[in-house]
Amino acid sequence: MKKFFLNLLTLIFIVVIFISGYKIYDTLRYYKKADNVYSQLRDKKEDSESMNDATKNLSSINPDYKFWINVEGTNIDYPVVQGNDNDFYLNHDFNKDYLPAGSIFLDYRNNFQTDFNSVIYGHHMKNSTMFGQMEKFKDREFFEKNKTITLKTDNSTYEYEIFAIGVYDADFGYNNVNFSDEEDFNNFLNKILSKSIYKRDIVTSKDQIITLSTCSYEYENARIAIFAVKK
Repeated sequence: MKKFFLNLLTLIFIVVIFISGYKIYDTLRYYKKADNVYSQLRDKKEDSESMNDATKNLSSINPDYKFWINVEGTNIDYPVVQGNDNDFYLNHDFNKDYLPAGSIFLDYRNNFQTDFNSVIYGHHMKNSTMFGQMEKFKDREFFEKNKTITLKTDNSTYEYEIFAIGVYDADFGYNNVNFSDEEDFNNFLNKILSKSIYKRDIVTSKDQIITLSTCSYEYENARIAIFAVKK
């Protein structure tokens, strides 16, 4: 009987090791696939003679393409898409193929050129891809040195200066995109700034901002959000 239980425990141990190994392999496989997809898209952008050509090339692959985002001091260098909801691109890549890493995407309710607050979402990947390096802005020195977010469309470049970073509950409303007027937007700004880790006094209710959002792990449903004002 003792031998039977030892054999059973050994078998269970082997099965657990096998399942864990497969999960690690599966995760690495998806990481590799995501790296390949976005490396090819960066090459396509760089090989284009202009951003206008790049936009045409990328839009021909996926008409949901909106603009390209770069965040100073990080590896955040991605095409941004916009779907019909905020669910599809959580687990689909730029080619609309299933991929747990998903895509960097603009809130489906936004027109980033006119809205008070345009929200851009991305996963906090453990290999520091996608929006994984937003974590760096929790360091005060890094926050002070790296201030610029750039969005590039077909014929325009928009620069934003980071004015705050915070960790918020998913239900806090940090990603609100609907405001009735400037006063409503000003109340929103005061709300997020009151909970920010670091901030700069450079934004007013007459400005347009973007919000970068990703998961955080301080507590359940925590989110890191970076806020930047259009220059």
